[in-house]
Amino acid sequence: MQQLVVRAVEEFLRQTYGDDLWLRVAGNPGDDDRLALMGGAFTSRGVSVRNLVTSAAAELGKTAQELLEDGGAWLAGREAIRRLLRFSGHDFRDFILSLEELPGRVHFVVPDLGVPEINVSVCEQGVFWLTLPEDSLGWPSILGGIIRAMADDYGALGVVTVEGNVVTVGIPDDDFSAGREFSLVRDVASGTVEAL
Repeated sequence: MQQLVVRAVEEFLRQTYGDDLWLRVAGNPGDDDRLALMGGAFTSRGVSVRNLVTSAAAELGKTAQELLEDGGAWLAGREAIRRLLRFSGHDFRDFILSLEELPGRVHFVVPDLGVPEINVSVCEQGVFWLTLPEDSLGWPSILGGIIRAMADDYGALGVVTVEGNVVTVGIPDDDFSAGREFSLVRDVASGTVEAL
């Protein structure tokens, strides 16, 4: 599982900030604290994902929280993940309310990822609190990034704040913009409809 997460971090950093940043963060062969370049491919050798994120954030002049939020937004932008997230609700409010089911859905696809439990509370009209366990290192920030990206995807104005293990989501406008097109089916060139 560690290698899968390291690979995802590598892909995010390379696609978002370029290969040079990844090479600086990955370090030199033999550096036990970082990744080692072995035969043209990076391999995990005692690397801590936390150290990797901390190093990348320092290179970029960001906090680790900011970088993790960027990573969450990047994840939500991957079309396969985006489609899975969009199946969670017909609008942004439904999406937020369904986030309690997200850990179970992820566990079904990637059993060892360990997405923590998410407790969704409605505090007042249009404001939601998403509470994760205290030891959910990094997950609140990743979730904050996912939620920001999905607000844009749905066309809602979402105000997202991450503080500790709580993500607060305000929705001042459900129809702020057009949002991205999403359909459970697509037209096929032959004129038939194919379920996705």
